[in-house]
Amino acid sequence: MVRLECVPNISEGRRGDAIDACVEAASTPGVRVLDVSSDPDHNRTVLTLLGEADDLVAAVEGLAAMAIECIDVARHQGAHPFLGALDVVPFVPLEGDAMPAAIDAALRAADALAALELPVFLYGDAASDARRTALADHRRGGLARLGERMANGEWLPDRGPSRLHPAGGAVCVGARPPLVAFNLLLDTDQVAAAKRIAASLRESGGGPPGVRALGFLLESRGQAQVSVNLTDCDRTSLLDVVRSADELAAAAAVRVVETELIGLAPRRVVPSGGAEVLRLPGLSARQILETHL
Repeated sequence: MVRLECVPNISEGRRGDAIDACVEAASTPGVRVLDVSSDPDHNRTVLTLLGEADDLVAAVEGLAAMAIECIDVARHQGAHPFLGALDVVPFVPLEGDAMPAAIDAALRAADALAALELPVFLYGDAASDARRTALADHRRGGLARLGERMANGEWLPDRGPSRLHPAGGAVCVGARPPLVAFNLLLDTDQVAAAKRIAASLRESGGGPPGVRALGFLLESRGQAQVSVNLTDCDRTSLLDVVRSADELAAAAAVRVVETELIGLAPRRVVPSGGAEVLRLPGLSARQILETHL
């Protein structure tokens, strides 16, 4: 059997008891929980799981059931875009020829989650249509708008009911190459500056290949943040991201003072002397994916 990585995100980053219950639910036989990263401002937790496809699908099903029990999306508040209690479930191949196995696992997980009465939207390499590949297209307009899009037939789920789950909302399940989630903290509370930097930093705005970015205000810190997803780890490194962000920040008369790595990163995107050059305090070998393989 092929080992895969699975990186489910839940819409809870503040209540320790709920997070612990969800992590326990995902800790099924055959699955290793490699990392748990919670953010109270985003109100989101990212789990990194490792295992064979059958075991990961069972873990995701258990996690979804617990997330529905612990999290009510009708009451959810957080800086990060979301659609569901169990918000997104990507399956990630660890070897170049394993994408078909990741797609198969995503499809089987989608069936299992649909059985829990969750509307399931497939994205990435598991998408049912090329027009539905991008995760952002499923999230466009947010949870309430998705309910409207389903009701009028504009954007129907690939699995499950064509209505939102009352507590669980909806879930996006996909297969994709490795992705790095990376935050840049600015020395300002001006969220407009973070949004301008994010717009120019992402690939669509002229930034490095494979970079997606959004600007947020971290209210608990009184600090603006540029939140980055690096989707092409072969063409762009974290140092490339930081250097580009530094230039954009200087043009906006602000500075990138610190960075954060959410979950794990492949070794190839982390430069030598990573903690210092990336301004990434506490970087350890346990945050490098290959350490666990």
